[in-house]
Amino acid sequence: MLPPRKRLDPDGYYDRLGVKPAATQAEIVAAFRSKARLLHPDVPKTGNANAFVAVKQAYDVLSKRERRAAYDRAAREATLAAATYSRMSREATPDPIKPEDILVRRPVFRGAAEPGRQLRFLDLSVMLGLGLAAFLCLCVYQAVTHLLAPPRTVQDEIRPNAVAVEPLSAGAHQALLYGATPVRLAGMPNFYVVPAANPAVLWRLDAERNALVPMGQLPPFSAVQAIRLVRQNGMLEVIVNDHSNGFISADHLIPGNAVAARQAYCGYNAGPMPRDGELLERRGNGSATLEMENRAVQPAVVKLRDETGAVVLSVFLAPGGQAVFDGLPAGIYHTEFAIGELWSRACNSFAAGMRARRMDASLKLPADSHLVVTPEEPAAADIPELAFERN
Repeated sequence: MLPPRKRLDPDGYYDRLGVKPAATQAEIVAAFRSKARLLHPDVPKTGNANAFVAVKQAYDVLSKRERRAAYDRAAREATLAAATYSRMSREATPDPIKPEDILVRRPVFRGAAEPGRQLRFLDLSVMLGLGLAAFLCLCVYQAVTHLLAPPRTVQDEIRPNAVAVEPLSAGAHQALLYGATPVRLAGMPNFYVVPAANPAVLWRLDAERNALVPMGQLPPFSAVQAIRLVRQNGMLEVIVNDHSNGFISADHLIPGNAVAARQAYCGYNAGPMPRDGELLERRGNGSATLEMENRAVQPAVVKLRDETGAVVLSVFLAPGGQAVFDGLPAGIYHTEFAIGELWSRACNSFAAGMRARRMDASLKLPADSHLVVTPEEPAAADIPELAFERN
């Protein structure tokens, strides 16, 4: 179901992305990426083709400055026209005549006169009408100014009291590219923070003032344990540490444990899709040559590790892709590969449907010059995702 239409959002485009009409272009892009990661038809469980099409339609308009300006201008003109029509309708419709407003024509005797009585009544009506029109214009101005004003945000950052959501390797995670590192509050997580135009503020209850006071902000995909819903204000009470609890607006959270939070983080920060044969990582030089071939129907990432376990070569191969690499250092390497969908540059893994395996036989360069990746390789064993992701 599409969101309801509003005066400043006649087609509901801002509501579809979950942002306000005053949102910046960066907030619109971030909101679209957030919803696209969840609603894309290829995403398991949360995929929704109709909802994705509606969000894409809104993004196509709001992401283009000229189209967004035309949409906002049309909304403002429609709002002004509606206000003008409402004012003219009220002025054109006469108020019901009250008995006390009826002028009684009294007999005029010689020597007695009431000059200008009817004239003063008409002057009073005109003044009241003008005053009412000015008051309505002021109300419309105040309402539009309030709606277009940027939201007030809390700038303080909350200090994490637990380890960051794993895995975020030192080489893969860069705060400049992927934002603040998600945190994990105390307790067993059952919700995590989703990206939104406005930051997720963590509040504490001030018992003396009986009011909520901001403690700071939680970065997207931070994991929390919610213990109850406060229906009066739509806030979820969460465990902050062993001594205190806090509150977060329910519209900033979605159910999910630490694993779900990590998967959502990896999908949101996937970055551009690597091209076939792209080098994701390489160390050392030599004279060996190696040809790689991916016979799987899904993308694959192949890693060569030396005897210390460090990655010497990491390569992305498209389905059916082939690539040749020269100048590799000679030596004995352990070969690992993973297949899946949506390679995440932030997490160094596939964000969906990942399966990681390690080949039993070692690769010897330069004696071995050809490597084939097949999903059901008999001479390979499954390994944990964390083991594959480490560098």
